[in-house]
Amino acid sequence: MDSVVIPVGKVAVYLDKSLKALGLHTKARTSFITYWLPSILKHEYIALRFVSQAAYERAASLSISPQPDIVTRVFMLFKGIRKEHLGDWANAQMQAERDAVWWADVVGVNTVRAGDATLLRVLEWGGTEVLV
Repeated sequence: MDSVVIPVGKVAVYLDKSLKALGLHTKARTSFITYWLPSILKHEYIALRFVSQAAYERAASLSISPQPDIVTRVFMLFKGIRKEHLGDWANAQMQAERDAVWWADVVGVNTVRAGDATLLRVLEWGGTEVLV
């Protein structure tokens, strides 16, 4: 329900909009896309989703000292999808048409606090390709 499927030719633009909606600044968005794009471009279509911060914290706890005012953790899962399997992903293809701002609710990001330069902020981003 929280996945999208998009053709690889639209991935960079989609990721930029999504990461911006998640509060990532330009340099972080550029680094994220530059890092993952070579792996993504090996496929025709990509199914992707961002993991909620709560779920990610359960899988990979983080302790920082001194404690920051806000921690934003953005983790993407993605999988290559072949054209002949697109029928299995009809809902995810429709989800891709939504405005990217919905990811902030899915992930649980407080974009106002994440953008407040007066606070001690931590941003962590990552991802993994699902190969099954």
